[in-house]
Amino acid sequence: MFLIRWLLILNSIIPALIIFPIKKIFLRRNKKEKYKGPLIICMNHTAFLDYVEALLAFPFRRIHVLVGAQFYAYNPVLTFLLKAMGVIRVDSVTGNMDAVNRAVEVLAKGHSVLVFPEGHIETEGKLLEYKQAAALISLSSGVPIVPVFHNGRIGPGKRDLMFIGSLMYPDTYMCREGLDSLADRAAAFTSDLQARSETYRQFYLKNFMIADGQKLKRPKYAGFLYNFMKYTALPGIKILMRTRITYGGDLARGTRFMDKGMIIVSNHSWWIDSALLYYVFRRVYCRSLAAKDVAEVNKSWGFFEKAMGCVLLDRSGFDWPSLKTMMVGLKNHEPFIIFPEGHMNYDDEFLEFMKGPAMLSLYTHVPVVPVYIHTSYKMFKPTKFVVGDPLEFDKAGLVTDNDSIEKANEIMREALYSLKKQAISETKPQMNAYIRQVRAQMKKNLAAISQEIEEARNAKGGN
Repeated sequence: MFLIRWLLILNSIIPALIIFPIKKIFLRRNKKEKYKGPLIICMNHTAFLDYVEALLAFPFRRIHVLVGAQFYAYNPVLTFLLKAMGVIRVDSVTGNMDAVNRAVEVLAKGHSVLVFPEGHIETEGKLLEYKQAAALISLSSGVPIVPVFHNGRIGPGKRDLMFIGSLMYPDTYMCREGLDSLADRAAAFTSDLQARSETYRQFYLKNFMIADGQKLKRPKYAGFLYNFMKYTALPGIKILMRTRITYGGDLARGTRFMDKGMIIVSNHSWWIDSALLYYVFRRVYCRSLAAKDVAEVNKSWGFFEKAMGCVLLDRSGFDWPSLKTMMVGLKNHEPFIIFPEGHMNYDDEFLEFMKGPAMLSLYTHVPVVPVYIHTSYKMFKPTKFVVGDPLEFDKAGLVTDNDSIEKANEIMREALYSLKKQAISETKPQMNAYIRQVRAQMKKNLAAISQEIEEARNAKGGN
């Protein structure tokens, strides 16, 4: 059986990679979290080939899958293959614990177990009620569970997405108050597992389903100059700025793969902030909002901003044409980078946020993705980006009135403050002091330049 199993695996690797091109998206806050040792992989069940998908998603593992006893009665060939692959037989009629005990033995050997907690293939596009087998195995063995949501698009040319979440440890339910029996712990564990999987499913439906199964058209502004500037600048930013990306939520990592229109909001301390955010969201084509008066003063800079697809905003009044352009772009699934402070700010405190990002999100029903940039803008000095979970104001019951816009603005501001605290806590104290020193000098230089401009204007007016 050992030789047969490995012959089946080796002969199917190359065809499987061609037929099943999986895109794995890890929805975990901690980038350093590794899936080492034995695991219990819990995945929703969409087709018979889900087992092959799990083997490809977790390579170099000996994975045993729980299979219903009814599959053994189909034909002798299938029964032989199931035994060769080392599946664990589950008798769903009697509901005995033999399968759980066998899974615990397998995990004790350092192998992994694949469980489809729904017990059946889902056909209505929603998760079925999860069974407690995975929770019982985890509580009995002490091995964590990896929740996985798969969109079920299996086949060549299809967009096969798999969302892999953070580990769920059984110790949490062994120590929780009010859970005195194994049945209570298994029920609570299973409920949280299904809730986590449903969260991933909703995240997929809202932010990936629009482009699912079809190739997005390249935006008109993404021409040769856009791609040349973007991809030649990315290595320089990585090397010179010593970039590091961390996450402020479980869904934050997935926002960098979103194909749906979104509004990326960030603090604004220097003119290269847009380029830095292009680096963070390099997997999508982003546009940014820029000041029209700056582009008119510096013609060369204005040319590059237009080439990058920037929308030039007239800050002297209400610029309805620019807002309309952004609304149309967001509805066409184009991400926009907007700095809600409206001006560069070198202080530790944020300036008053403009209402534009919140209003655009409420009118177009697209999420807001907060990002905090923690850097001194000096070469070879560390630059940290903290990406937060997408903010969906629809969930908070907000509409398009003035009170809702104010509340959305406050939610956005609090999210950026939270990311800022996380960035500071994750950075060495001496580096934080150096960043404050550099920004103070930049603020002083900007004030001197502003004074010179004002004196030149007054002198010109007097003459």
